This record gives sequence, C-alpha cells and structure tokens, in this order.
Amino acid sequence: MNQQLRLNIETGCDRGMILAFCALIYFLPISIALVDSFAALAIFCYAFKKINGIIFDWKFKASDVRFSQKIFLIFKGLGPVPSILNRPIEILALVVFISVLQSQCFGLSLFAFIGKFSKGIFLYFSFIETFIDDKRVRLFLVVFLTSAFLTALSGIIQHSFGMDFLRGHILKNYGVNASFRFANSLGAYLVPIIGVVSHLLYRVFSRKESWLLKGILAIFLMILMVCLCWTYSRASWVGFLFSLVMMVCMDRRKIWYAIVLSLIFIYFFLPSLNHVRHMSLLQDNLNYSWIHPQDGSLEHKNNFILSFLSEGGSGRLHFWQNAIAIIERYPLWGSGLNTYTRMLERYSLSLWYAHNCYLQWAAETGVVGLVSFLWMLYVFFSKGLTSLKVTQDTVWNKAILQGVLAGLSGFLVESFLDNALYMVQLGILFWVMLALAMVLVQLNSRLGTFNTV
Repeated sequence: MNQQLRLNIETGCDRGMILAFCALIYFLPISIALVDSFAALAIFCYAFKKINGIIFDWKFKASDVRFSQKIFLIFKGLGPVPSILNRPIEILALVVFISVLQSQCFGLSLFAFIGKFSKGIFLYFSFIETFIDDKRVRLFLVVFLTSAFLTALSGIIQHSFGMDFLRGHILKNYGVNASFRFANSLGAYLVPIIGVVSHLLYRVFSRKESWLLKGILAIFLMILMVCLCWTYSRASWVGFLFSLVMMVCMDRRKIWYAIVLSLIFIYFFLPSLNHVRHMSLLQDNLNYSWIHPQDGSLEHKNNFILSFLSEGGSGRLHFWQNAIAIIERYPLWGSGLNTYTRMLERYSLSLWYAHNCYLQWAAETGVVGLVSFLWMLYVFFSKGLTSLKVTQDTVWNKAILQGVLAGLSGFLVESFLDNALYMVQLGILFWVMLALAMVLVQLNSRLGTFNTV
C-alpha cells in the first residue's frame, strides 16, 4: 500500500512538472509573471517529489543508523538524477555562492542568488528528472514550436499592421518585438528555434517524409526568418550566422543548405538593414567618414578596424570598457550578483548594461565565476557533439539535438553582444534548452528506444 501511494504521488508530481514546463515554454514569450509562476510550480513539484521519497525511505533506511548517515540519506534523497553537467553546475553554484558572500551589496546578491540563479539550476534538474522518454520530449517540443510559431506570426502582423496580436504592442521605431519588450529579445528568442526547425527541415527532405510535413516546416522556417529579419537586431543576426557555421561543423553534408540560408541573409537581411536603419552589420553609420580624435578633422574610413571601433556596435565598446573597469576593481570574485548598476553608480560610469553577458558576469562573479561558466559550456558542447558522432542518422532526436546545439551556440554568441542571459524569459529559456539537450543526449545513448524509419 505504501509503495503504491508513493508511486501515485511521484506520478502526480511528474505530471505536474510536465504541465508546468509545457505551460512555461508556451507562455515564455508572452508573460514574465506566468513564466515565473509555472517555473515555481515545476520547482515545487520537483521538491515535493524528492521530499516524498525521503519520507517513504526513512522508515526502512534510517531507523537504525547513525546521525551522520541520516544526514547523508537526506542529501542523497534531495540530490538530482545523474547527468554530465551535474558536477560543472555544482562547481558553478559554489563559486557564485562564494561571490555572494564577498558581495559589495550582500542583500541584493543573496536575493539574486535565490530568486534568479538558483531558479535556473532547479529548472534544469527538474526538467531532466521529468522528461525521461521520447514521448514526453515530443510533447514539449510540439508546445514549444507552437508557441514560437504564434510569436513569429505575431511579429509579422505587428510589422504589417502596426500591432502584435499577443500583447497588443505597438510597433515603435524600426524593429518588431511581438510580445517581448524589445526587438533584441525577440531576435535572441528566435535564434535557437530557427536552429531546431532548420535541422528538422533538412531531416525531412533527406528522408522519405510526407510532403505535407515538408511544406509545414518550410513555411515555418520562412516565417521565423522573416520575423528575425524584421527585428533588425544585429546581435541576433550574428548569432544566426554562427549557428549556420555550427551546422556545417556538425555535419559537412549540410554545407549547401547553410550556403542557401546565408545567401538569403545576404540578399534580404542586409539590404533591409541598410534601407531601414541606414547601417551595415558592423557599422552604425554608412557615411564613410569619421572624426579624427586629435584634431577633429573629417577623414574617410579607409581603416575598417578603426571605423568599426569608432562607430560600430551602437556604443558597445564604451559599455564593455565600463564592465572591464569593474572587473579590474574586483577581479577574483567580482562585485556580487545583481550589483552591476550599483557599481556603475559608485564609480560614476554610464548607467547601462554591459551588452555583453560574459563581461557583466565576470564583473559580478569575477574571473573565477566566468571560468566556471565557460567550463560548464565546454562540457555541455563536448558531450553533445560526442553524442552526435555515435547516433544514427535514422534517429529523429539526432536532428533535434543538432538543432538545439546549433541554436544554443548562436544564442550564446548573441549574448556576447547583448544582455540575453540577463533577461528573465531568455535566461530561463537558456537553462531549459540546456536541459533539453542533455535529455536528448541521454535518450540517444539508448537507441533501441527510438522509432526509426
């Protein structure tokens, strides 16, 4: 009876987490409040499942053991399921916690550690705890891609009629933002999704799939790319281009496919940027002259590097210098989570985010924090790419994993030029897609469980 009750409770918690993650990913582009609510539900179900397991095991395993063994039993019961990223994440969390203890504003850092950083980690662990089979992963992807389709369609409607239909946002300035607050946020959201859909499209054309599925995915990819184009987010465009490079690195057979997508970018994206924002991908001003810093004379931009540094990136060079100034003051452990703007105020620097998640992360958690984060990413991509080498092409999830890896690589490059990882919705998207990739790696190691064609 007790075992059946335990099984029923665990099944209910799993269903609650599946519901929470599907709702979270569906509403992620629409509402921060709903995303936070469903993230809290997923974490609550995860914690309840773990505590329930400890309670049921206590009677059988902890009745006649020493106190130290009881403590070990509790920690073991609360521990996450094994995954290749467990150790890197644990080290990252420890480093960030030490940074919090060294923080210049302890209260702010502790709040950010509990309310933001820890939330992402718990979402990762609860996702890999729940999505343990192919059926659940497919359900999540269907909900994810449905939400992405509606978001991209809303962006196109916003461009055409001046208002998106999800949140009623009015088109301002030049770039569409759909249900997001900023066009750059929408662009960063679209990059990993384009990665998944483009790889799925290649897969259905290379296999004997129905023409209906081919048509649906082709139209879907077209809508996503049109919406990405109309964001005019250059950081997202660079991320998209890098995802194409990653596509070819993972599978050389896709080089012509990547070339076609690159040509679309060259012949449609870049002219549109020139026409609407009057700039190029790397330069803010197409008037090929610049002011000499010493005598104020007007000179032509014969030196591309000099012109890029002087007028490229919408002021990012200045923002990066501010971040580096904070890193120089707090090199080892940083100034503390959530203290970046406080440090800008303290040292009379420009009150603006770094527009480079890695520099801002280093400013807040130090060089040790940055190295820990980069090591986690190295382990992630290393394991993912190794998994692809031993997975058969007939496996559907291989194409999905390729798309996630390519899309996430583009997302991370975009984060080098913007604040994607510091946005609530996009930060959660990062951790969820990290978990999705690790689930796919684990599933791909059990090829016998897949449906092949």
